[in-house]
Amino acid sequence: MQEDLREENVSPLNSSNISGSRTKKMRLDNSLDFSNCFLQGKRTSTHAFMIHYLENDLEYGRLGIRIAKKKIKKAVERNRIKRIAREVFRNGHFNGIDMVLVLRNEKKFEYEKCYEQINEIFKTLKSL
Repeated sequence: MQEDLREENVSPLNSSNISGSRTKKMRLDNSLDFSNCFLQGKRTSTHAFMIHYLENDLEYGRLGIRIAKKKIKKAVERNRIKRIAREVFRNGHFNGIDMVLVLRNEKKFEYEKCYEQINEIFKTLKSL
């Protein structure tokens, strides 16, 4: 079996890497793309989050997330917000749009209701 894997150039650990590469290209990670989204894009907001969005020429959507360390101190909490935002973005099927999610007001952000708050802002964007 190991010989078959070597012949096909497939490793046993990375045989299902398709979903990982898809989520990687759905991230907005270039500073130029972030600034274009902020300067040229539109925005909508809820009490806790603001989302900047701009149409792109790609067949898939990209998401960038900005959460200041000053607002949410613990990295565990910041990373949880990012994971939830990426999940809601993937399930929302946003095609051809760049988005930057910004935590606007940490005082109105409820850590226990994180999923509902992020889902709420993506629903408002979907309705526009």
